[in-house]
Amino acid sequence: MSKLNERRREIRAMTVREAQQELATLRRRLFDLRLQHERGEVKNNRLFAQTKVDVARLMQHLGDLQHAAQVAAEGGLDDEETAEAVSEEQA
Repeated sequence: MSKLNERRREIRAMTVREAQQELATLRRRLFDLRLQHERGEVKNNRLFAQTKVDVARLMQHLGDLQHAAQVAAEGGLDDEETAEAVSEEQA
């Protein structure tokens, strides 16, 4: 399994709290990278893109979780249908 697929699975398995904590960590890392770039200390510029992509994935996952929770709260779907809807949105 590739690292990309492994990272995607890790993100999909996260709860809302875990995803929010990881998002805060990644945003801090991106801030630190920008500071290091200004000082000329960044050796791998690819880290910017990788971090931004991970932030986007986490934000998408959080949106999916919030949407599923909202639908479930409205009584639109039962638990099995909610899990299937979230997995279909992420595919």
